[in-house]
Parts: sequence; structure tokens; C-alpha cells
Amino acid sequence: MLTCCVKFCGGCNPRYDRGEAYKRIREALEGEASISLPEEGAEYDVLLILRGCTGCPYLYEEEVRAKHRIPVHSREEAGAFPAQLRKLMAEQQDS
Repeated sequence: MLTCCVKFCGGCNPRYDRGEAYKRIREALEGEASISLPEEGAEYDVLLILRGCTGCPYLYEEEVRAKHRIPVHSREEAGAFPAQLRKLMAEQQDS
């Protein structure tokens, strides 16, 4: 099971409900991936960055240790995230 943590951007220009996207992602991946807010000192397989726009370059490089960083900028990208994470899980199992 992959470990995934979520960070939200500052929300200066939100174009979709990022809280609702987080809820839907957690529901879609229940039992398949561990999804939480980051904890200090922990290391994760994936950092999901829920952004409100495409303007912020901040990827939380020093705050969160994760093998993969996946930024999501829209409702459509949030909807596609579960499939993207499943593909990553399958690739990890194959290696």
C-alpha cells in the first residue's frame, strides 16, 4: 500500500473546491492507499499537492520527504489522480 500525504497551496486563486477534491480522492482510494496530512519526520511515497491555480511553483521540497510529487491544478486533474496513483502502485509492484 502506497503512503500518500496531501498539502494544499495557499489558495490565493482557487478555481475548484480543493477540500471536496481531497474528500473524493480519499474515498476513491480507501483501502488501496494510505492518505493523510503530512507528519513531521515521516517519509511518503507520494506527495499530492492540491493547488488552486497553475501560478504557484512551490512543491514543498524541504517540508515533505516523498519519492513522487504530483501537483493537481483542477477538478479534472483531481478526478484523474486515483487512476494515476493506481498506475504508480502497479509500477511499484512490478519492479
